[in-house]
Amino acid sequence: MDQSAREVLLYGDDRMAVTSTNDSAATTTAVVTIRIPCGADGDLVTDAEERLSRVKDVNSVTIDKLHSIDPNLSATVITIEITLHWTATMTDEEISDRLAEVSGLESVQWAE
Repeated sequence: MDQSAREVLLYGDDRMAVTSTNDSAATTTAVVTIRIPCGADGDLVTDAEERLSRVKDVNSVTIDKLHSIDPNLSATVITIEITLHWTATMTDEEISDRLAEVSGLESVQWAE
């Protein structure tokens, strides 16, 4: 059965899909929109991956798919599908709080 993703504002109260892969790690899959400043080092996807990797308790980030690129005057906004691998199992609220710290993150759509 196909279930569509739903958009959640960064500080929303909605739930997200979190699948536990073992007792000491968890995985979160989402589609995120992130603003990358013009003149950033590297390419857009690499910069987004680096920003998301800096989040506390993220073990690794996988960019699964590039959905869109929207160039603007001072920044480029990209929408990407990601998988975050956490070093510890966390609650939905803890994950939302961690992602809220990502510079330039505009929105998150959680997979159901």
